[in-house]
Amino acid sequence: MQNLVVRRPRIEEIDSINEFFELVIRDTFERNGIADLVETLEGEIEDKRKCLNQDIESNGEKRYFLIVTIDDMIVGSIEYGPSNDLIITCTNGELKDLVEIGTVFVHPEYQRKGVGNIMLIHIFNELKNKGIKEFCFDSGYKIAQKIWIKKFGGPEYYLKNYWGEGADHMVWRLKVSDVLE
Repeated sequence: MQNLVVRRPRIEEIDSINEFFELVIRDTFERNGIADLVETLEGEIEDKRKCLNQDIESNGEKRYFLIVTIDDMIVGSIEYGPSNDLIITCTNGELKDLVEIGTVFVHPEYQRKGVGNIMLIHIFNELKNKGIKEFCFDSGYKIAQKIWIKKFGGPEYYLKNYWGEGADHMVWRLKVSDVLE
């Protein structure tokens, strides 16, 4: 892809990144048939804003974001930080000390074009360079779950009907060395 850049977010981009989060989350809810869950959708948007603020305020110490731009347009985001409360609860605390990769968002017009894979490689290398050996991530979105299963195999934790009938939640635990092979 021409003019694709993976880099750290800048403070002056906070509003643009938050707009990007909202666009991708709304699209994700729509495509997963859950757009009617307005409160959950709004909570997800607010959670991502808080995560980004943690990164900016701590200069990447508490959360570490990367964004992807093409011709200065934000088309992707990914971050790692402490495991979320849902992961800790679902795993009875087993993954509480692992970092979680999250906010793996790709602009709807750039999905299935390799942007996500580029982001993953960058964040995996960042984890390796920081001496982090293992990580986890979770997903409650059916479309994303199919992608993650294809890429990483089945989840370590499978919570059937967690979000309601036919709406499962999955948690993966992976070694950095395995994903960088």
